[in-house]
Amino acid sequence: MSDVPPGTPPPPPPPGQPEPPRAPATTGAPPPPPPPAAPTQHGAPPPYGAPPPPPPGAAPTFGDAPPGYQQFGAPAGSGPGGTPAGQFGEIASFGVRLGGWLLDGLLYGLLAALLVVPGIIFIARAIDENCVTLGDEILCTGDQVGGVLGGVALIGIGALVVFFVYLRALATSGRTWGRRIVGVRVINERTGEAPGWGKALGRTLFAGFISAQIIYIGYLWMLWDDKKQTLHDKVAGTHVIRA
Repeated sequence: MSDVPPGTPPPPPPPGQPEPPRAPATTGAPPPPPPPAAPTQHGAPPPYGAPPPPPPGAAPTFGDAPPGYQQFGAPAGSGPGGTPAGQFGEIASFGVRLGGWLLDGLLYGLLAALLVVPGIIFIARAIDENCVTLGDEILCTGDQVGGVLGGVALIGIGALVVFFVYLRALATSGRTWGRRIVGVRVINERTGEAPGWGKALGRTLFAGFISAQIIYIGYLWMLWDDKKQTLHDKVAGTHVIRA
């Protein structure tokens, strides 16, 4: 048994011998913790490779939208000024639209004449052959009724045929005969496609019965409208663009 009291350091080695390695001193306390990372504004350090957080008060951004999707916060079907200009095409000017409207009236009017004029002639011939004028009175034999009804039927059928041809062109392509010549077409303001039968019918009826009243105020509306829409465009949800 050694007489060296506990805790006494070992004696130095004899001259010429290396000093034996010493065991690290242990005090029983745990190692100090690593220094904490600098907190961000959200209280936690960002993960490796993550972009820095936005400054306080800035609106959140989500990067570039993938193909086929709108950027967050941008209304569908909108472009500069709330119109589809730059997205679906250039908005047609008033003069170009007026030219297309006049050409439509001329071309579809000629088609109507081919179908309606025979009915008018049929009515006139039936009256002329079965009626006579005595002073201020017109006396008819009654045989003219069949001819008059036949002529009215021809006029009605002709008008329906012209209306259907016009509506079909507007609904399926947005390009009626006159619009095709001047290079414009009507589109759905949300999709950029042709209006479809429902919008084409509503737009045409509103234009004929409402927009055409009071010096064509509904047509002139596009001159001061910020989206360059007529009243029937607004009701139907359509735009007219260059094509």
